[in-house]
Amino acid sequence: MGSRNTLRRVLAGAVVVAAAMTAALGGATAASAHDSLVSSSPAEGESVSSLSEVSLDFSANLLGYDGGNIVIVLGPDGRHYESECAALAGPNLTTAVALGDPGDYSIEWRAVSSDGHPVSGVIPFTYTGVSTSAGSDTSVCASAAGETAAPVESAPASDGGAPSGLVIGLLAGGGVLVLVVVLIVIIVRTRPRED
Repeated sequence: MGSRNTLRRVLAGAVVVAAAMTAALGGATAASAHDSLVSSSPAEGESVSSLSEVSLDFSANLLGYDGGNIVIVLGPDGRHYESECAALAGPNLTTAVALGDPGDYSIEWRAVSSDGHPVSGVIPFTYTGVSTSAGSDTSVCASAAGETAAPVESAPASDGGAPSGLVIGLLAGGGVLVLVVVLIVIIVRTRPRED
């Protein structure tokens, strides 16, 4: 009778451990997904005849680290056409622009995801309107962000070596697995022997 109660307690413990392991691994998968760009204005490949502001919408609220959220607009001549630093409002980044001659432009952006990791990308578009600016050799935000005129995609995208949510979840799951094995060994060793 005593061995049945011990077996029931151990099985109940194993069920709790398995549920905890499933929750840890499920949370790790969710934590490893960074926020993504949902839409932009102008959209990728779009042709516009007038533009005073670039707007980027993300899948979650971004973090407002100083200099972490950057939007630059480069013209066909390689000059900068953003006239203000990027403004953050929840999941939305905007920056005012004054474009130059018609041609192919690109929006290069970097944002700090809600999980603390930087995400970045480039959105090409075509401008067909009249020139409203001569542009600049450097970004208006270069000094504010402590940056040079280097392209956004060259910015480091690492988190300084901190383990990702997936790594933490796998380590936790491995620890739970070891615990289950130890419990099974204890059960087998404490079972009364039948003669």
